[in-house]
Amino acid sequence: MARKAKFTAELFEGHGGVHAVLVPFDPEAVWDVSAVPLDDRREGWLVKGTVNGAPFHGWIGYRWKRHFVILDAALRKAAKAKVGETVSVVIEPTKSPKALAVALEQAKLTTAPSRRRGA
Repeated sequence: MARKAKFTAELFEGHGGVHAVLVPFDPEAVWDVSAVPLDDRREGWLVKGTVNGAPFHGWIGYRWKRHFVILDAALRKAAKAKVGETVSVVIEPTKSPKALAVALEQAKLTTAPSRRRGA
């Protein structure tokens, strides 16, 4: 059974105004779950969890040899998180349709392929 992962990370603003935190582990290795395809260029691991106690559904993406979770404006507001601040993150894998919907929408915000083996 998959376990919750807890970590702290700095919220940063990346290319195109996307806000994210880096995930300090490989979800495939830690949870033994495979990434799901999001479109013809991207894949990711569906997750649910909290940021500073604020619940969310989302995904872990992979780009530039780093894993990340995007924090949209509503989540940042609920978590009272600003760029440069350290946030507390708790995540676990899920197969939730809500997480998939968020992942599909957020994947459009990333401009480069995220496939691990082709990135």
